[in-house]
Amino acid sequence: MSPESAVENEPDGLPSMRRSNRLRLLQAVRRSGPISRAGLAKATRLSPPTVSSLVEDLLHEVGLMSEVGIGESSGGRPPVLLQFNREFGYLVGVDVGSRTLRVALTDLQGQVLARQQVPTDPAGGEILVDQMCTIAGELFTATGRDRGKLYAVGVGAPGMTDVKSGRVIRAVNLPGWVDLPLRDLLEARLGAPVRVDNDANMAALGERWRGSARQVKDFVFLALGAGVGAGVVVGGQLHRGHHWYAGEISHMNLDVREWRSDFGGRGYLESHVGAVAIAEGERARSIVGPAGAGQERGAAVATIIAAARSGDARALAVLDELAVYLGTAVANLVAVLDPALIVFGGGVSHAGDLLIERVRRVVSRIVPNLPRFEISTLGDDAQLLGAVSSAMDIAESRLATWLGAASFPRRAVGRTGTR
Repeated sequence: MSPESAVENEPDGLPSMRRSNRLRLLQAVRRSGPISRAGLAKATRLSPPTVSSLVEDLLHEVGLMSEVGIGESSGGRPPVLLQFNREFGYLVGVDVGSRTLRVALTDLQGQVLARQQVPTDPAGGEILVDQMCTIAGELFTATGRDRGKLYAVGVGAPGMTDVKSGRVIRAVNLPGWVDLPLRDLLEARLGAPVRVDNDANMAALGERWRGSARQVKDFVFLALGAGVGAGVVVGGQLHRGHHWYAGEISHMNLDVREWRSDFGGRGYLESHVGAVAIAEGERARSIVGPAGAGQERGAAVATIIAAARSGDARALAVLDELAVYLGTAVANLVAVLDPALIVFGGGVSHAGDLLIERVRRVVSRIVPNLPRFEISTLGDDAQLLGAVSSAMDIAESRLATWLGAASFPRRAVGRTGTR
């Protein structure tokens, strides 16, 4: 069959080229809007009549575009400006922490419309899943948005996750989160596609989207909090490993003499540089004192960092010891991956240059190919924004599939009928 006859036999008489051009036009509007029809013709190299016809599809038939005003005239009638209808659908991003749960509602461009942060339900299991869904519903209600227009959800979960099946293999710090089918549970409750990934991986996505790693194709995000993990990006893509174990650096062993030791779920490295280990150390206890010994581990680490900033010799010694373990681990990562950038995130990273310069000294003594070191510019929002970015990827794929179909619903059902 010739290409011409294949086009003639397309369902509903809609040629495949027209379907391709719809997506091309929408991408141009998202990238360059507000923009006129003439500007779209120039940006896409499509003919003005073709652009006008496609705009009718996307503007009036399904509402993927909107008119947003009048542009400057170049001699004739002033052009009408078009832009992507960001609220054609909505996204939800979720960052599940062992102590804090963050949920954000955004438009399809990732602009946050509302967000909420609450203590993570200690019951864990499906009760925590219900908590996530309840908060998502509250955000829709608070903003007056239509919950039926939820387009996609991204979730960053602590511990090992199987992205393909959407299961949390094991989250050490969350009760009942072992082999949990998180994606299936959320999709059943929310009625939208869900992507689940490790929280450090989500943080890496967040940093590449809006943080320190923009335009960087090879980098490692180090999550230094209650646990220790890494999000590894190689060639612009997350590297998750054959068993979804890539980045689980908490188990990195830096002392061959301890290879017989069982470090349990925490692993060797986390037993030295995790927030729990730092707060429980002998020097740390001398800083926080008896009254502070039982305080929340993050608060204890913050106390130590504040003491280090004020010049406390004991606190600086804690950072020196921490830098040896962390720097050796980073050097091992650099020797294997040769990244352009290491991004430090999590509560421990709040020590800033006091920690980074010490780590840099250690790494430079071990490997010659020193990468750039930076503190996360997104802070505690890295995982949450990464989850939003992941949901945006789902939305992009859904829009591409829908616009590539031979026909699509009219505006009355176009926003909710694209699942």
